[in-house]
Amino acid sequence: MNRFAPSHLRFAAWTLVLIVLAGIWGQRAASLQAQQPDADAPAAAAEQPPEPAAQTPEPAAEAPTDVAPEVKDAESFGHMLFVKSGSFGVAFYVILAIFSIVGLAVILERLVRLQREKVMPYEFVRKLRDLIGRNEDSLDNLRNLAESSKSPIANILRAGVLRAGRPLPEVEKAMEDSAARELAAMRSRNHPLSVVGSIAPLIGLLGTVVGMIFAFRISSQEGLGKAELLAQGIYLALMTTAAGLTIAIPSLLFHAWFNAAADRFLREIDETLMETMPSFTRMENQKVAEPIEAA
Repeated sequence: MNRFAPSHLRFAAWTLVLIVLAGIWGQRAASLQAQQPDADAPAAAAEQPPEPAAQTPEPAAEAPTDVAPEVKDAESFGHMLFVKSGSFGVAFYVILAIFSIVGLAVILERLVRLQREKVMPYEFVRKLRDLIGRNEDSLDNLRNLAESSKSPIANILRAGVLRAGRPLPEVEKAMEDSAARELAAMRSRNHPLSVVGSIAPLIGLLGTVVGMIFAFRISSQEGLGKAELLAQGIYLALMTTAAGLTIAIPSLLFHAWFNAAADRFLREIDETLMETMPSFTRMENQKVAEPIEAA
């Protein structure tokens, strides 16, 4: 299982780079959009005809006060979410962001590696069936075919070839043990998704509880007249639970999907390799002189 750790790290690194680039691009776009009204204001003012001297300037002076709340509300959701939530809120958001990056990296790695062509290559299956169909399924041919690939189906066939010439139940047991190891290896690489799906909601719930504690403490200090301050604190606190659930739900869905795919592939491998049982039975009857021992 250690040989797959670098791939997880590569996917995590690339995912982090993409997320950082997307965040920088979004922040730049938001800043440009926020600066757009200020840039257009002088041009709009220049195009307006001069007003009569007798006209009072009160309506023009009151207009910015009506627009200011809208500009403030349209600032940036990220600014409100991270800056106004305090250091504790930012800490919880950072932890959840790390969990999301890990989960996304594992999902991308599994989508690339847990494919039918990786688990049981079409060319390998075709060659195996050709050997059996042409009655060329000798020990040497099966051994050469098993050594030509590093896929799970080749590893399981290799386990049977290593026991060729011995009683058929022993060959079947060796292949079953190898199949169990391959299935455990495939499912173990899905395990980080289960961890992310189980821990992320708990971190979000903890952030909500801590945020509400701080919100009620501020409310008790400021008085009951500051209901909007309490509502804002609770709103920001509940966002951590929403973020945790947003991370956990896809992680658990992909975990179940990848486990089901691994089980399905193993069943197909078992059906394919069952065609080699007559070959191993014939090798047993022929008393293969020197069966290949495992290293």
